[in-house]
Order: sequence, then structure tokens, then C-alpha cells
Amino acid sequence: MSDVVQIDVTLLGRQFTIGTPADERETLEQAVRLLADKIDTIQAGGRVMDADKVAIMAALNIAHDLLKVKVGDGGLEMATIQRKIHTMSEAADQALSASQQKLF
Repeated sequence: MSDVVQIDVTLLGRQFTIGTPADERETLEQAVRLLADKIDTIQAGGRVMDADKVAIMAALNIAHDLLKVKVGDGGLEMATIQRKIHTMSEAADQALSASQQKLF
């Protein structure tokens, strides 16, 4: 079990202390940077919005991005993509094996 570490985060001018397993600290910090970037992008749009609305819009943008990755541009789910990669890998292994047998 990992030790829990506390990190301080500032978003929209508010300070938060978040606990996370030590081995997940970098991932949490990346998530904070992603959220901060989305917030900055929304605020740079020029429209004046209250902090709650900016936070909700940033969260919706991130959720939308996640769903696009999950579904993919061609409508494939990640499990389908993984199966296709596995099938291609097996085909490549078989082709390499067959070519090595011909050499020996």
C-alpha cells in the first residue's frame, strides 16, 4: 500500500489540499495542469463568467475529450482497438516465425 501525500493546488484563485497515493502524485499533478489549461482557455475566450461556470465548462470539455478517446474517431471502443492491435501483433509474430523457419 502506498503512502498518501498531500499536494496543494490553486485553481480559479482557490486553494485546495488533495491527498493522493505517493505513486499517483505525478498523475494527479498532470490532471491539475490539464484542468488549469482548460480553465485558462475558457477564460481567454473573453467572456466574463463566474468561477463555478468556468469550472463546469472545463470539466465538460475534459469529459468530452475522454469520451472521444474512449470511442475514437471511427466509432471504435478501446477494447476493439486493443483486440485489433493484438491480432496484428500475432500476425506479425507468425510471419516472423515463418520467415525464420525458411532461413534455417
